[in-house]
Amino acid sequence: MKQKQNNAISPYSILRAALAAIFLLAILLIRFSNRDSSASIEEVSQQVLSAISTDSMQESGSRMLKKLYDLDADSFDGMVLYTPVTNMDVTELLIVRLASDDQADLVTEAVNSRLKTQKNSFEGYGVEQTALLNGSVLDVEGNFILYVVHPDVQAAQQAFLNSL
Repeated sequence: MKQKQNNAISPYSILRAALAAIFLLAILLIRFSNRDSSASIEEVSQQVLSAISTDSMQESGSRMLKKLYDLDADSFDGMVLYTPVTNMDVTELLIVRLASDDQADLVTEAVNSRLKTQKNSFEGYGVEQTALLNGSVLDVEGNFILYVVHPDVQAAQQAFLNSL
């Protein structure tokens, strides 16, 4: 008499495989998320600036960073700031290389405050400017932060990510 073999997969086997997959995925996410880049601020900014037009922007320094964002440039490992040439424009680019991980929240809050101020300033009459502000990108990747208000935000963000 032959015994009938049961080839069905047990629910416990499925559960074990699923838990193992979740565990592996969690390890990979932890390993590859929020990693610091060894790129310099010059390398990153050069890549981003080559991806977009800066005709409507001017390079600005630490004084403008303090005025617009209330941030001290000397506390970071580097920063690049391009601001609008005129007050009627909103195109802007900020790249910051953080000196420590705890600075990310400070810069993010400052950028969000700047964005809110700009939206309030142009609300109601600056339709094109408001659209650009609504399409802005704030991207935190390890020890770098990108904030860009520009018609080509996707190109700027992709260049930023590729440079890290």
